[in-house]
Amino acid sequence: MIQIEHLESDITMACELRCCGCNHLVSLYGAYGKIWKATPSQIQKDLSHLTTILHAKAWGALGGEPTLNPLLPEILLEVRLSKISDRIEVWTNGILLSNPLHPLAIRLWDYPGLATLPLFDDLILSRYEGKLTDKNVEFIQGMCDNLGVKLTIKDERTWHNFRTNLEPIPTGDNTPETISKFQGCFFKQYSRVVNRGFFYMCCCSPHQPVLMQGRSHGSDGIAIEGLTESALLAYLERTNPLGCCTICAGRDTAKELVWSEERDPEKWLQKSKGIVIENLS
Repeated sequence: MIQIEHLESDITMACELRCCGCNHLVSLYGAYGKIWKATPSQIQKDLSHLTTILHAKAWGALGGEPTLNPLLPEILLEVRLSKISDRIEVWTNGILLSNPLHPLAIRLWDYPGLATLPLFDDLILSRYEGKLTDKNVEFIQGMCDNLGVKLTIKDERTWHNFRTNLEPIPTGDNTPETISKFQGCFFKQYSRVVNRGFFYMCCCSPHQPVLMQGRSHGSDGIAIEGLTESALLAYLERTNPLGCCTICAGRDTAKELVWSEERDPEKWLQKSKGIVIENLS
């Protein structure tokens, strides 16, 4: 059985925000791609096979904004039943969850499908300038306390988590620079992804090939159907970079970004590459 620290699934590419440097390329999905939503049946199919060869300390629901998928409670139930991980996380901007009258928030906070356990164990809340009030955060904290859910706040107002996520100029196939990025990248050690039938080494590789390189879904991943433990281990231990590593800025080699939004996709691309032009803003 392969043991990993973290596994995650993209629940939807829909999001209220357009964060510069978003490594899931949400802005480009909105402009050029298709806004898709995961289904409980697809999650169940993927995880039911993976759980025979892999176990994670934590599985996370990410996006986009996962709470914009109305089937998120059912998806979380499937994850809980799969026993793929010790803990279940929801990563969110908190905008929807801070509304006590929203139907999804009501279902997520009080889902009837489990008698003794909440649907998730950890809520990872990203707080951005001007998006949540202190009262919003207090409400979310209170709901977490009531459920026994651990709340972790990533406060972008005081801590800059975002980085440039794309290279201004691609670094080339198997060049020393690309190999160095790949070998030292934090993402490939932590952000392993299950996304619509494929397992990916990192959180960037489901999205960059499709939206930036014109390649097909799954190009830099490995198909889950029929996947063996030995094949998955070989994929995880590969030493040659992924195809998207030529355009990816990596995590450890990227430049820090102060959080901001950009609704124009072309300007978003420039800012996410770290290109600063005076008249862009």
